[in-house]
Amino acid sequence: MSAIELAIASHKTTTGLPYQHLHLRITDPSGLIRAADLKGLALPQGIVWSQGIVIEGKAPIWLYGYLVHACHTAAWVACFDPRLGNDSPRSGGAVVVETHSPQVEIGQILVVEIPDEVYSA
Repeated sequence: MSAIELAIASHKTTTGLPYQHLHLRITDPSGLIRAADLKGLALPQGIVWSQGIVIEGKAPIWLYGYLVHACHTAAWVACFDPRLGNDSPRSGGAVVVETHSPQVEIGQILVVEIPDEVYSA
């Protein structure tokens, strides 16, 4: 079993823009992963590449770098930051870091709420 768990959920931004929410979770009880854990790590099946992807979850920056690269064929890729949302505990801003779409621009902040399927308080 991998120390990194990835789950995908279809969702929409607060303005209604559809996207795929990629939630990551470190499964090791220590909360730590090693660079070797990237070997064999695969994205979940069923990603809709014509939509954007928001990557969310507590992880080291190098894992985010890997996932942004792995998702580069999506319409756009954004990284979740809970400090950029509204007052809801599930809210945050998704900062667009890569785009192939006129729907969003680099540096744009999309307000999103973590989907029920992946939310854990």
